[in-house]
Order: sequence, then C-alpha cells, then structure tokens
Amino acid sequence: METMNIFEMIKEGLRIARTSRKLWLYGFFVGLGTMANSRGHTHGASAAARFAPHTFTGGTVLLAIAIAILLLAGIFMYFVMYFVSAGALIEGVTQVHRGQLPTVRGGWRDGLAHCGVLFRIAVIYFAMCAGSLVVLAAPSLLFLKFAATALAAIIAVPAALIAVPWLATLYMWQAFASRIAVLENRRARDALLKARLFLHGRLLDGLKLIIAATLGRLIVVLAGTAGLLAAALFVVVVLKTLGVTHAALPVIVLGTMALLPAAFIIIAISGTTQSSIWTIGYIVQRRQ
Repeated sequence: METMNIFEMIKEGLRIARTSRKLWLYGFFVGLGTMANSRGHTHGASAAARFAPHTFTGGTVLLAIAIAILLLAGIFMYFVMYFVSAGALIEGVTQVHRGQLPTVRGGWRDGLAHCGVLFRIAVIYFAMCAGSLVVLAAPSLLFLKFAATALAAIIAVPAALIAVPWLATLYMWQAFASRIAVLENRRARDALLKARLFLHGRLLDGLKLIIAATLGRLIVVLAGTAGLLAAALFVVVVLKTLGVTHAALPVIVLGTMALLPAAFIIIAISGTTQSSIWTIGYIVQRRQ
C-alpha cells in the first residue's frame, strides 16, 4: 500500500467500508451528498412554474411558508450532518488504517470538532469553482450576446479543455485540504495552503485517486442495485406463482418499503468507500 495503485486503493476502500459498520451512519450522509452533487436539479423550477399566483389563498400561503421553513430546517440539518460525517469518516478511516476500532460516539465527537473548518474549506472550494467557470465562460457568452455564434463555439473548445483539468485540480485540492485540516487540526487557510504545496508534483496521484474513488463508489452502487433488482424480481416471480398479481400494487409498496433499508446501506457503503480511498491515499502519499 506504499504505492498509488488504483486497484489496491479500491480494494482497501471497499474492505474498510464493508467491515467498518460503525462508520455507515456517517457514510450515508457523505454518499447522499455525493449523489446529490452528481445530478442536476431542474424539476423543482419546472414544478414551481406550474403554479400561478392567483391560485394562492391565505391558507395555502401559510402552508407554503410552513413547508418552506421545514425544508430549510431539513436542508440546514443535512448540511450539518454532512460536514460532521465528513470529519467523522476521515478520523474513523484513519483509526481503522492504524488497527484501531472507531466508535459512533467518537466519530460524532470528532465530526463536530471539525465540521466548521470543513464547511469553510467547502465554501472556498465552491467559490473558486464558480469564479473559474464565470471567467472561462464569459468570452463565449459575450460573443453569443453579439450573435457571433461561430466565434463563441471556437472559444468554448479551449475553455472546456482548460476547465476540465482545472476543476479536477480544485477537487483534489479540496479533498487533500479537508484531510489535512482534520488529521493535523489546522485552520481552513492553513490547510488549503498546505494542500496546495502537497499537491505540487502529485497531480497524477490525485487523478488516480479520483478514478479509484469513482470506480469504488460505482462498484458498490452497481452491485447493490443488482441485488435490489434480483430481490424485486424474486418477489414478482413469487406473486405470479401464487396467483396474487391482482394485489401487486400494495405488495409493491410494501416491498419498496422493505427494500429501503438495503438502499440506505448501499448509499452508506458507497460514501464510506469514497472517503476511505481519499483518506488512505493521503496517508500513503504523506509517508513518501
């Protein structure tokens, strides 16, 4: 494990995620956050557009406000749990790598201690990404505004070629900075500065970690999805054998509820695997 081998990193990440069940609670929130970040959110706007202002009455306005407050509270609690979980996973995986046994209570304590610095690092990271995209896209958008479509397309190609490796570098920077902040108990600015120095000459290793973490999470999701589909198919076969297909809808609802815990476990293992690969990768590189 002293070399950055993609397959060894995937194997180690899967091993830690499979055997460290006390980390699954935190892995669930990290895995859920990764899934949310990898998808676009366009349905909410289109759904909201279907409601006309004249459809709202006093009661519906109060209901909408109550729902909005609950949603905001839920989003706030999720982000708190996400950053708590991110810190807990980094500490927990490090303990497993050292041969120690992590605990849920210890993970919660470690996560709370580091959630603030991880939040600040994430804010700086997203601000850097947003600023970079604005700078790279501005010339093309400017030409589009003046109906110079051909020039906009020509400029968009090199901008995209620059954006992909640059955004990947920022992602590595943030991932290493998070582990430096937690494992070395540093402030956000110090962790980011050290991560920039740490990343120098290690871009290829960081790219390997991105590939390993992505493949590791994909393996978990595909294997888990295949298991869920097999279970669902088994239920359908049993229903047809018993001749109770007329009650399929209630059974499907109950079956879906029964499979939800398995889906939660898949998300938890995928999040734990991804965090484990990055943490082990940082530890291995720090030794060299």
